[in-house]
Amino acid sequence: MSSKITRRRIVFAVLGGIVILIMAALAGAWYYSFDARFQRSKTAFEAYATQAMASDPSKPLPILPPRLGDFQTGDVERLPHGFLLFCDYGHFLDANGVAYSTEPPPDNEHDFFTHIEGNWYKIWRN
Repeated sequence: MSSKITRRRIVFAVLGGIVILIMAALAGAWYYSFDARFQRSKTAFEAYATQAMASDPSKPLPILPPRLGDFQTGDVERLPHGFLLFCDYGHFLDANGVAYSTEPPPDNEHDFFTHIEGNWYKIWRN
């Protein structure tokens, strides 16, 4: 058996490399998807929700840590039945975040909510 480098071996090596790159890209896309990040961060979100919902409604919400699980956090706002926190998911020029509300979030012309699970919603602010 010869170990010469042939055109066929080069083609198989290139195709194998392409397949490996595609598989790595798909794994990375899944790992960094919103749903996967939210599931990994749910414990941290729930802990903050417990603290925020127990706070006095007439006072500001508890200070957000710089990170909640896999998300970098920004501002936080009160909702009538919960809170809204802005984080680093979505496009960097958009205001995106996660909302916690014990009732369906209020509809308005600049906040668009998508239900995730339980009392959790994704928000995009126009």
